[in-house]
Amino acid sequence: MTFKRSEAQINLASNIVIISMAMLFATLFMGYAIYRSSAPVWPPYGSQKVSLFLPSLSTITLFISSFFCHRVLVNSKKSDFKKAHFNLNFTILLGIGFMILQGLLWSQMKEAGLYVSSGIFASLTYAFTWIHFAHMVLGVLALFYLKIVLKPQTQNILTKTSSVGNFWYFLEIVWIIMFITLFVF
Repeated sequence: MTFKRSEAQINLASNIVIISMAMLFATLFMGYAIYRSSAPVWPPYGSQKVSLFLPSLSTITLFISSFFCHRVLVNSKKSDFKKAHFNLNFTILLGIGFMILQGLLWSQMKEAGLYVSSGIFASLTYAFTWIHFAHMVLGVLALFYLKIVLKPQTQNILTKTSSVGNFWYFLEIVWIIMFITLFVF
């Protein structure tokens, strides 16, 4: 027996997932804002600011991946699944590239003497990036799922494609906010 989900069920489930994750990140950002606004100097004494190179490259990589992700939906609406798979492959590769850049960022932070135990600045930066990384893993897994089901005969394929895309865009938006608050200012 196969259970077939309706478009409404898929949309509801994906919206609940995104709203739940938004609440998690909102809580983190509020805690960060409270701590940062009460700190006399930022970053705190003894902590050096993280170089902008890797976070900037990560931002560009994620932005480009979202462009390809958007093309997946556009091509799926046109029933051009060959182009949709082509764009999906680039989205996946760029998502994995983003995660590799995060690993390099953590190595760079350690080389600069910023460890989880180095104080609130470093621990907040690690907490944000680790939690976002975990969600990126889920996003890449969702993209691989889409790669498997992205066929003309798949029921609700446009809804599934849109739901995965919305989750990917959510991750991009969260990263941009993180980039601005953690690394730029």
